[in-house]
Amino acid sequence: MAERIDIGIDGGGSGCRVVASLGDRHARAEGGPANVATDPAAAEAAIRETLLSALRSFSLGLEDLDGARIVAGLAGCRLPGIADQFAMRLPFLAYVVDDSVTALEGAFGGGHGTLVNLGTGAFFIRKDARGVTHHGGWGLVLGDEGSAGWLGREALRQLMTIEDGSRAALQDDPLRPALWAALGGRHPVAFAAKARPEDFAALAPLVFEFDSPWADLLRDRIVAIVTEGLHNVGHPEGTPWALTGGLGQRLAERLTGAQAQGLQATQGTALDGALSMARALP
Repeated sequence: MAERIDIGIDGGGSGCRVVASLGDRHARAEGGPANVATDPAAAEAAIRETLLSALRSFSLGLEDLDGARIVAGLAGCRLPGIADQFAMRLPFLAYVVDDSVTALEGAFGGGHGTLVNLGTGAFFIRKDARGVTHHGGWGLVLGDEGSAGWLGREALRQLMTIEDGSRAALQDDPLRPALWAALGGRHPVAFAAKARPEDFAALAPLVFEFDSPWADLLRDRIVAIVTEGLHNVGHPEGTPWALTGGLGQRLAERLTGAQAQGLQATQGTALDGALSMARALP
């Protein structure tokens, strides 16, 4: 094919997104979860089907990707060797990186800045004259503090302490019945035994629906985690930074004064960053 094909892929626990560029034409598609660390087979299937959906807009298939420039930013690829291993599973040649890398590229258009992503998982990443500094993104079992998955799990953990009677001041907090209702009759312990990070994350929005003592405590804890994470990646106070992810966007609306100093909107998304990196390939 005479026209060059550039493709960006963004995949995580909440879904997979693809943008394909053919000349001055673009096609986008969305698909299922694509976390290569927790379920590489499902991630491969989601990426394959989502990419095929985008390519159909150009009447193309996977067999037409010879020579295409493809960059995939995927959750779970920060672990050593995972990106290369997953790239070998794909039925096309692609440069695979952790989704934090493409998110940073998109957020600041390749320039300097600090990105805090609070989605299903969480990570802090900064680019400056020293290079790229990364903190977090190790998954819910060992990390992801401040993420939606972490917040949902933490809310349930604290719910259990309330049910034990050790936090009497929160017995009448409106967040308590809201959490029970969201579980649909399941006991929190039974729910947690089988819950995936995205299942815990689905509970997180409840914390932002109430202006109550308990909800305030949980939100304050996230602010403290963000402050600590910014420090850990060497972010100079007052310089540009951005908050992304569903939980990050909710938190950004509540930050004021010194907390919000330097906070700015992103120039683009992780998907934009992936496409930009693909276009930069020779």
